[in-house]
Amino acid sequence: MTEKPDRIERTLEVLLYAPVGLGAYILDNGPSLIDMFVTRGRSEIDRRHEDVQRHVTSARSLGEVVLAFGPPIARQRVEHHLGEARRRAEDLFASPTTEPTPTPAVAVVDPVPVVEARPVAQSAPEPPLRFASAAAPPSVTGNGDRARSAELPIPGYDALSASQVVERLIGLTSDELDAVHAYETAHRQRRTILGKIEQLAG
Repeated sequence: MTEKPDRIERTLEVLLYAPVGLGAYILDNGPSLIDMFVTRGRSEIDRRHEDVQRHVTSARSLGEVVLAFGPPIARQRVEHHLGEARRRAEDLFASPTTEPTPTPAVAVVDPVPVVEARPVAQSAPEPPLRFASAAAPPSVTGNGDRARSAELPIPGYDALSASQVVERLIGLTSDELDAVHAYETAHRQRRTILGKIEQLAG
């Protein structure tokens, strides 16, 4: 039964004494609380003002940059587009009968190759022929020619061609080669035979 009076007493205390205590606390601490709220409000307003001022400064700087560089760039672009439009208009309204001037054909000339001058190697002097009869061929005619051709080591010499004689020169002795060389030098002087004899004799 004692719990019920306690609750009623507690409720009366809260309703009666709490407002009185709150009023006394506000009277005692009111100025300091007000100053604290004022200080907090001022700092918040200052912070917001600084943020706004910073954004305004950034926007002003950006505007100055745009004003400084924007018009020249815009002018260049406008002039470029105007030039393109003018050129297209001139191409569109140009006279269709106007023919382009033909470009003269230019003949392409091949460059003359430059030949580098090279020193000419001096050839060694040819050795003198070992056949004494080559310098002064004997003049033999008539029956003497037939007699000498018969004495040659190659039968039927006068009737053979140069290639046939060259084939028969292989295997002859030095004296036989000398006889054939002297006879050929005195008569037909075929270079193929004489060169082969000199080759074999050398």
